Amino acid sequence: MHLKTRCAIVGMGRWGQVLHEASAACDHLEVCTVVTRTPANVADYCEKYRLQLTEHLNDVLEDEEVDALIIATPHSQHFDQLLRAAESGKHVYCEKPFTLDYAQAQEALAALEKSNCKVAIGHNRRFAPNTLALQEMIAEGWFGKLIHIDGCFHANMTQAKGRWRDSVDESPAGGMTSLGIHAVDMLINLMGPVEELSASSERIAATCAFDDHTSASLKFTNGGRGQLTTFTSTAMRWRITLYGTNGWAELDGLDNLEIHPVDGESERRTFPGYDYPGIASITSALDAFAKDVQGVAPFPVSRGQIAHATQVLQGIVDSSGSGETVRF
Repeated sequence: MHLKTRCAIVGMGRWGQVLHEASAACDHLEVCTVVTRTPANVADYCEKYRLQLTEHLNDVLEDEEVDALIIATPHSQHFDQLLRAAESGKHVYCEKPFTLDYAQAQEALAALEKSNCKVAIGHNRRFAPNTLALQEMIAEGWFGKLIHIDGCFHANMTQAKGRWRDSVDESPAGGMTSLGIHAVDMLINLMGPVEELSASSERIAATCAFDDHTSASLKFTNGGRGQLTTFTSTAMRWRITLYGTNGWAELDGLDNLEIHPVDGESERRTFPGYDYPGIASITSALDAFAKDVQGVAPFPVSRGQIAHATQVLQGIVDSSGSGETVRF
């Protein structure tokens, strides 16, 4: 095994380049190769950073100098690429959503486990300092009994028009696949498994092919409730608000935490250096993946949570289409 986990980025669009930028500060991981359908678009970039460049996934799957894949391709391509990685014995860091289908997620996870391959998901918000502080509050019992959680991730996605995300196949339930899945993961992280949900998804001010207003009401196995929204025709906002019998606290972006106890003074904490896209949090996520590959520590998003988030995503798609409550 290499001293640093050597990775190939598969899919070198805007986010692939963000991932590469974040990897530069990693202690345990390095990017050595890029796979993209249009090499000419990133040839100068790869030359600048001395990255190998190919348009063929098999080139890196057969390369013994590549330990792992970082998948940043269109959503519908993930499943096949995950299976091919498993067949080739490559560890995988996959951007969200893991897959668009729960059964496919289960199959891919099983294949990777059978091949003794580590797997991680690109939920970098787990590594933001305000999230870590909120998790500490939960562990210390600050909230008392957890009652409810609200989550939203909004953004203006008009720039997606005419690009690969601009289709119902790639973006079912609107922005839930590109944006809201981050909030799905965070709700599972903080409140636990989802027991049932009801969702709606519609077009209100959409200019793209996909819906721009998607919401879901959730019930968790711990008895708590939740509300999840994602809008794609407004300004960016990331907000998670957790309510308990002792008070509530809110993640505002990746760099702010508001705390409001029932008794006592309210507080606002700020963590500089984590403005969107939160490069430092992505660096931490990539390094956590590499440490899992190297046997140092497990990646904090479990395989079960990866599967369950995909199950919830599919449930939102199914419920918004049928109008029925989905139970897990």
